[in-house]
Amino acid sequence: MAIVIANGPLRPRQDLRSRLRRADLVISADGGVRAARRLGFPPHIVVGDLDSAPPALVRWATSRGAKLLRHPVHKGKIDTELALDTALDAGVTDVEFVGVLGGRLDQTLASVTLLIKAESAGVRATIIGDKQEAFLARKITEISGRRGDIVSLIPLTARVTGVTLKHFRYSMKDATIRQGTTLTISNVIEATPATVRIGRGRLLIVINHK
Repeated sequence: MAIVIANGPLRPRQDLRSRLRRADLVISADGGVRAARRLGFPPHIVVGDLDSAPPALVRWATSRGAKLLRHPVHKGKIDTELALDTALDAGVTDVEFVGVLGGRLDQTLASVTLLIKAESAGVRATIIGDKQEAFLARKITEISGRRGDIVSLIPLTARVTGVTLKHFRYSMKDATIRQGTTLTISNVIEATPATVRIGRGRLLIVINHK
């Protein structure tokens, strides 16, 4: 499993440190090296054009064994995508993105599209926030949450068919949900495990933990 640390707001929580210790590969996407330093966890790789990574922090990472993958400023990918490419090249099967929420909206939305890129490569990817996580639904998805957690379902294709929800406050059976509707926002887990089943289409699941 790989963790990509992006340059967005990120609090140095203990559960995040635990995730980093369990990861096989930790990649700082450019200025994400700041968060790595605050967490006291040197990344294995620093990747990007380094326009937002202070030289002193890059030296801190490389002096502790980090590999530096520097790209030109004029490039066709954001640093988070370069970090994902690096993780895919390493052959990981799971990727977690941290530090991609709460900053610029365009960067956040771009990071959501990277979930699709990872899925297309056969890799399970998740965006992790303080009390939030987001990932793409599979045919059958068991929600890792607790009773009272808020779950929103957002179609990423024109429509998603065969949507069936179990153990939610608002149930569905073999429904079709379409882009441009907010019908499936702010559902609530009533019992665990809550499950989401889909037929066709891409569906983003966003969990807001209590």
